[in-house]
Amino acid sequence: MSKQLLSLYYGSMLTHSGSKSSLVRRVLVGALTTTRAAGFAAGLAGCVQDPTVPKLAVPPIALAMTFSTKTFRLGKADTIRVTAINSFSQSATIRFASNCQIVLTIRNVAGDPVVPPGGKPVCVNVVSTLTIASGDSVIRRFVWNGATNFMPPGSVTPLPPGTYFVSASINGTNYSTFAPAVKVDLVRNTP
Repeated sequence: MSKQLLSLYYGSMLTHSGSKSSLVRRVLVGALTTTRAAGFAAGLAGCVQDPTVPKLAVPPIALAMTFSTKTFRLGKADTIRVTAINSFSQSATIRFASNCQIVLTIRNVAGDPVVPPGGKPVCVNVVSTLTIASGDSVIRRFVWNGATNFMPPGSVTPLPPGTYFVSASINGTNYSTFAPAVKVDLVRNTP
């Protein structure tokens, strides 16, 4: 029997056995030393069971983005709205390891995150939750003026004019989702 098959079978037995791991380990080692590889593999095939994973037609919480414009002018503030919509028949609570709940990221054409810088928003490491009632939504607004950070302005650098891609995500400890990237253009502001 190959080492990969052995480790796969051994690992799955330990994972599912809980506190019985030493007993399972002894029984499995005994079985491996006394059973022929072909017979063991045939027996293993009968023991494999795929988990049942429910398929959902609509994500429980979906993200949608709306734009005041898809052509941003450098230095002129425009708003990007991100809406988290709960399609559950009951209230949904998402837990986070920080205060960053709905994150907006802007990437250049090479796919590198440029807003926030390095793709890492400034977050406070404090547990937070976001609760959305059944059929309800939560809206977050991000104001961007073509610089390396969202407004209100801080220490930011203007980005070069060009094409960028905006996406939004929720990365909770119990649920994650994202809104696909939308192409936007950044142009020079002409008076």
